[in-house]
Amino acid sequence: MAAIDEQITTNGSSSPTEPPRVGVDIRSLIPKLGLREYWYPALLDKEVSAKKGAYLKLLGDDLFAFRGKSGNVVITSNACPHRGAMLDHGNCLFPGFVTCFYHGYTFDEHGECVAVLGEGPDSPMVGRVKAKIYPTVTLKGVVFVWMGNGEPIDPVHGIPEDFFDPDVMVMSWINHWESNWRPTMENIDAHYAMIHKNAVRVLMRPFPNFGRGGRPYQIVQPHRMKQPGMDDNRSSSRVRDTNTDPQEYFPGLDAKWPHHNYRRYWTWMFSWADRRRARMNYPLTEEWGAGHHLPGIFRQNYGCKLFTRWIMPVTETRTRLWYFHATRPGNALGRLYERVHFTLIGNWLANKNFSEQDSKGSVYAYHNTREHLSPWDVHTLMWRKFILSSPELRAARAAAEGEQPPVEAARR
Repeated sequence: MAAIDEQITTNGSSSPTEPPRVGVDIRSLIPKLGLREYWYPALLDKEVSAKKGAYLKLLGDDLFAFRGKSGNVVITSNACPHRGAMLDHGNCLFPGFVTCFYHGYTFDEHGECVAVLGEGPDSPMVGRVKAKIYPTVTLKGVVFVWMGNGEPIDPVHGIPEDFFDPDVMVMSWINHWESNWRPTMENIDAHYAMIHKNAVRVLMRPFPNFGRGGRPYQIVQPHRMKQPGMDDNRSSSRVRDTNTDPQEYFPGLDAKWPHHNYRRYWTWMFSWADRRRARMNYPLTEEWGAGHHLPGIFRQNYGCKLFTRWIMPVTETRTRLWYFHATRPGNALGRLYERVHFTLIGNWLANKNFSEQDSKGSVYAYHNTREHLSPWDVHTLMWRKFILSSPELRAARAAAEGEQPPVEAARR
């Protein structure tokens, strides 16, 4: 354990021009089904009706959501505790309760068996069988679920602050990638100029050029990594020089890349938007600022809005991605504008056309081959180590070696 933890706590590189130093390949140490002791977005509140619940799968668990008597969405295991029948094939025959189709076992929002329709009112199983209930909280129309085995942490430390701010409007879109969740967060590297070069929003700016190497990130919170020097009150994207020639000579090819610089003919028309965003402020706390957050969250501050991509495993080969866009519209007219803009163009421009291009690096790649990391990969290595530094994985390693992990660290 000491050797692994030593690997985790180093930044993996002594210089931005040297390849990261890697003693062991730690990819296999990261759980294929993710970290459990965290809150996750499960589904939209509007997806659950009073008469029919909704099935979902998260972190390998088969779940069932129904609306309890309180009106809140309740999430339970999809397996009836009687004999394992699937609750999503049953119905909410009585408002606030879910009834199994097989023998009529009926459960309330606390998981208590209150009736067994197939056995009659005097069934001895009433009060003796209990369904597993996952803690939930509903914020801005999104139902969040605690997937851990321990007591849930305060949601304000596990769910981004946008969901607690009454002045913030949050819009969302959900998609799936047919890959494991682990590589889906490993894309703060040299991929931008290749994967995203022809995205519409990138075509509006000069060809990407990001210098000569990756920079180690800083761990500033138990769940956050950020770029050094980042101001949490301002945009984390930067203005690019439209006068710089992006073409560079590659001696091994005896050629320049990119092949041309045609976009100089039109990028000047959009440079005002870069300058405008740079002047705008979207203040964030240090806990929930831009960067990477455990268990699988990436946040980008654009000044005018906040982008969040929340990644979670469904199975070992399928990953769900929630895209959240948060804005501060100020009034009803502003809210209408944001909703219309997101629906008609914003969601497509930022998510479907741009961010979804990242799926190629996860879906069309082998993730069990030997790696030869470059200086650009220092962030990828740090993120892997950051995952392994999570309290639950440290506790698991301690338990495997017969050590007693500190209680405070395990519940951080």
